[in-house]
Amino acid sequence: MKNLLLFTALVSFSFASAQITTDAGTFNKPAAGETAFEMHFTPNITGGSQFGDAQENISNTGVSVMMRKFKDDSKAVRMFGSFDLNGSDAEGADTIIDATFGYGIENHLAGAERLSTFWGYQGGIQLLNIGGDDVDFGLAGGVFVGADYYIIPKVYIGTEFGFGLEIAAEGGDAGNTDYSLGHNLSANFRLGFRL
Repeated sequence: MKNLLLFTALVSFSFASAQITTDAGTFNKPAAGETAFEMHFTPNITGGSQFGDAQENISNTGVSVMMRKFKDDSKAVRMFGSFDLNGSDAEGADTIIDATFGYGIENHLAGAERLSTFWGYQGGIQLLNIGGDDVDFGLAGGVFVGADYYIIPKVYIGTEFGFGLEIAAEGGDAGNTDYSLGHNLSANFRLGFRL
């Protein structure tokens, strides 16, 4: 049975690899006017859920979904965000909303045939505990480097690393303001496609 499964996997991989060739070769770089959509996830390498939401961090791109619009062959704008709604039917329980939104610029480098490398900068806002007793507000900005590897034409998996500043203001009477300046290295990956 194992040999049959191995044979089937090898045949499937051979057919899938044969279909990678396009008119421009095995890979074509993102071009002006193209749009890419992606989701961020954290694979189970630290004991979390198998493909959990990305770790929330707005100075890097640890958000759940992103759209990238390529202005030309080497520059793209990115818009990203996440939205979480948590509630309970328990007596007196609040329905809580957490939302993150951001915007950034990517500068794409030469890379390789299937590897698209880039660097950029971005900023965002975060609203936490909406609907709760006190709403927390955050601002962030940062720089990043990343890479996308095209596994088949127009479908890629990628990751990126960044350095940024986050400022968070707690709501309510305490009104504490926290900040952090540092790197954003996490086990987040991205899976995306271009239209």
